[in-house]
Amino acid sequence: MQARFRILLTALCALLLSGQLHAQQPIVNVLIEGLDAQLEANVRLFLSMEQQKGHPLLSEGRIRRLHNKAPQEIAAALQPYGYYRPEITSSLNQLESGEWQARYVIDPGPGIPIAEFNLTINGEIRDDPELKKLVEVHGLRVDAVFVHPQYDGFKSRLRELAAEYGYLQGKFTEARVEIDLDTYQARVYLAYESSKRYSFGEVSLDQDVLDADFLRRYITFHQGDPYNLNLLVDLKQALNNTNYFQSVEVYSDEPRHDIREIPITVKLTPRKRNRYDIGLGFGTDTGARAKVRWFVPRVNRRGHRIDSELMVSQNGYRVGANYRVPVYNPRTDQLVYTISEEKEDTDTNDSLLRLVGVSLNHNRGEWREILSLNYQSEEFEIANDNGTTSLLIPGVSWSRIWGPDFINVVDGLRFDIGLRGADSSFISDTNFTQLRGGVKFILSYDARNRLLLRGNFGTTHASDFDQLPSSIRFFAGGSQSVRGYSYESLGPKNKDGDVVGGRHLLTSTAEFEHYFNDNWSAAVFLDTGNAIDSLSDDLEQGAGFGLRWKSPVGPVRIDLANSISRGKNWRLHISIGPDL
Repeated sequence: MQARFRILLTALCALLLSGQLHAQQPIVNVLIEGLDAQLEANVRLFLSMEQQKGHPLLSEGRIRRLHNKAPQEIAAALQPYGYYRPEITSSLNQLESGEWQARYVIDPGPGIPIAEFNLTINGEIRDDPELKKLVEVHGLRVDAVFVHPQYDGFKSRLRELAAEYGYLQGKFTEARVEIDLDTYQARVYLAYESSKRYSFGEVSLDQDVLDADFLRRYITFHQGDPYNLNLLVDLKQALNNTNYFQSVEVYSDEPRHDIREIPITVKLTPRKRNRYDIGLGFGTDTGARAKVRWFVPRVNRRGHRIDSELMVSQNGYRVGANYRVPVYNPRTDQLVYTISEEKEDTDTNDSLLRLVGVSLNHNRGEWREILSLNYQSEEFEIANDNGTTSLLIPGVSWSRIWGPDFINVVDGLRFDIGLRGADSSFISDTNFTQLRGGVKFILSYDARNRLLLRGNFGTTHASDFDQLPSSIRFFAGGSQSVRGYSYESLGPKNKDGDVVGGRHLLTSTAEFEHYFNDNWSAAVFLDTGNAIDSLSDDLEQGAGFGLRWKSPVGPVRIDLANSISRGKNWRLHISIGPDL
């Protein structure tokens, strides 16, 4: 019992002593003035006072010793950035509150200039365009301030560039910097010796699910071409984008120094033969909706694939399938056979559309071109117009996106235009020609603010407009059109006041968006437009504000819009999708 009591008493004393020491531990505030953020951050890394201000054994004596060391530490912290003549004023005071304040006012002085920059590069790399770009932007020039991280970064980047482009046996034969404090000048001496450039060797494909000849069409280089690591990165990304494979590994094997070649191995792990996606959602244009998608990423060894979808919403349903055949350049070009049935029941029209078609989707330079031929049969009822119309519709469309990302865009532009039509002398029940297009422009002023401008147009020439089904006529209104109005509620009306759709379409949007943080933003907008039969017809307007959340598949938009032209009615709009 006495032994337990002594242990308990000892522990209690230790606890009290620890609390007393903690209560008596001095508090130190370190103030640094006169430096920009980068220099200040480096000074704090070097400064023992900053690093030890939370030390459990910090005492007045230790504080004063650390303070006395500070000028030397500050001077050392400034030297990597080229400042060798700083003026430092330091003070240490204990405030009435008991806290200590260490204050350092620093004038870094002039940066040491580069008096000589001697760069010698020998070997094949000397004429490489990428090296010339590096030399132009590295910043090490006569009269510029010598910055040690910049110097080290240039050497590292030169080594990386040599490895990336196949100059495998290069090395620095000289890398020297002289700092002359008497004349206050820096002299840089760099000499790099490169080997001859290596070439791509044989490419080995480690897989057994697709024809090797088909897969080699994804490779943009050949054996004997100059080695370029970026082409391997591009190949890996292209194979990942096919969705044929669960994993893709592209790597360089041991170089063949005798013939200066680098063999390449591509190791591919296939995906499962079937994939399913199930999703639930809601949009004000469609109401609640559910979607089931079935993918067959590899139908055969030639890379054919199938994707199919069933979507059911409050407005109707859509079921369809696409059979995709890679052609020409399999990265971008495919022949697509389509079959679908779509039912839509809105306040303005009721239609059942059945379609079979084929399209060639391919790139023409920077443009995406789609050549299509669709046969569709559509049962429709629009106000007093109803019937069944069959049409064979050839069409062509072009689209292009400017910008590095189309999902969450900082700055970007998208342009689309398409032409389609039908002729009653060839299978179709009526004649029509239709041109439609759109442009969307996003401009960011800074990290927090951006402007979005959007416009869409369409025009139709038809011999008998009343025979055109719902899918050919133009309607406006909804979350992707003129907000403040219900889905497809805008357009020319018959004598009973029912919307029957228009020959032409004009809509535009101006929207300003402000980000609160990386994921949330607010927007104000003005929409103008209508489906019309004459360019002199009135355009409707809607305006409002909304909230945005940046999701992985694109912004989720929740908007409250006012139908300015219709007596200030308010509508809620919810949508999701890429910016461009």
